[in-house]
Amino acid sequence: MWLNKTAELIERKLSPVSQVSGSLGAIIIGFMMLLTVADIIGRLAFNQPIYGALEVSEFMLVVVVFFSAAHCEYSRGHVTIGLFVDRLGRRAQNIIDSIVYFIFFGTFCWLTYNLGIYATEAFQDNIVSGSLEIPKYPFIYLACLGCALLSLFVLAHFLLFLAGALKK
Repeated sequence: MWLNKTAELIERKLSPVSQVSGSLGAIIIGFMMLLTVADIIGRLAFNQPIYGALEVSEFMLVVVVFFSAAHCEYSRGHVTIGLFVDRLGRRAQNIIDSIVYFIFFGTFCWLTYNLGIYATEAFQDNIVSGSLEIPKYPFIYLACLGCALLSLFVLAHFLLFLAGALKK
């Protein structure tokens, strides 16, 4: 069925991007950990915290959350609770999952669109962070990119569930 082929094509083409986004998220978490430890040691041992460590951690967290969420969806790592749905037949499960994923897809498309608008406004208004005056727009664009990637993986999974729901 064309739904399965389209979903497999999306996943196959974006698989390398997912691997990079997951690795990037893991590497940045490592840097966040090192920055936080250094900040705490500096604060406690030398009474000299790292200036702007909180801001830098916030920017790193944006990349971690949005890129890791896309990788997690690709690898189907999100937690699901199927207390009632698991007791239904396979077709009913696919119908419910396709409805949920359709809503999920619409929500993240809307979020991607609005993040793009907000990033453009932040660029035009030259919005910067409080202490270090780092421009915010690149990180908002990265969040937008992560949401777009997540939306594509959600679309692929929606198509797979829809194909299962339509199967006779």
